[in-house]
Amino acid sequence: MQPAYIRALMETTVASRTWTRAAIDWFPVVLILVGYLVLHEVASTLTPSAHVQPQLGFDEFVFGGTAPTVRLQSALWHPGDPRWYDYAVWLVYLSHFVVTLTVAVVLWVRAYPLFRRFRALFLTVTVAGFVTYVLYPAIPPWLASRRGDMPHTVRIVRVVWLDLGLSHVAAVFGEKSRYAFPVGALPSLHAAWPFLLLVFFWPIAGKWRGLLVAYALAMAGTLVYTADHFVFDILLGWSYVVVAVLAFAVLRRRHQHVLASTARHSDA
Repeated sequence: MQPAYIRALMETTVASRTWTRAAIDWFPVVLILVGYLVLHEVASTLTPSAHVQPQLGFDEFVFGGTAPTVRLQSALWHPGDPRWYDYAVWLVYLSHFVVTLTVAVVLWVRAYPLFRRFRALFLTVTVAGFVTYVLYPAIPPWLASRRGDMPHTVRIVRVVWLDLGLSHVAAVFGEKSRYAFPVGALPSLHAAWPFLLLVFFWPIAGKWRGLLVAYALAMAGTLVYTADHFVFDILLGWSYVVVAVLAFAVLRRRHQHVLASTARHSDA
């Protein structure tokens, strides 16, 4: 049974969403896209100082001397012959660009108070990630392999696009793409967004909790296998979510305490 405050949040009692309201609500989200484009413009200046440590060292230490990306691709990847599971992880990877924003739209339509909370967390985690990209640019496994920092790996998402005959799309996933930001690997926002869904909806998910866990883990496994992120990147992305959620919980309790104190003084 859902707590009363959760049921209250799910009620759509906010004034109807107008175009003006929509513009105000979604403008900060649009700024995220603009911010990423800005990051791309400064990528060339950040690339020379991009780091591969401590993420590579962490992965090799935890997984017995060999990064898990290398182990997975050695066991599962067949050059020139992508298997069904390569297409499966490709779809999981691409869901990053659809799932979280779709959830936000549904919340905006169906549960506006939850949308406001979710947007605040989403923006906080994403902006924190962008700031980290600038302060500590880092390279993913596929680029670390290309630069000789670790054994050979393949960026599987790009190869699948090529296998589908979509070379113009595959070019987006290259080091010198006009749209990519290859030194923005730490933390992994690709991993952070599904984990945010997991943490945010856990109190009300009920029987769907397993799906939330499965999606977060599937994304994490995908990112490691496809050479897009180290495990360290993923864990840091998850940590950003935990810190943001805890920080907002503290702020919310303090706000409620202030309101309660104000009400008591007013009654007196």
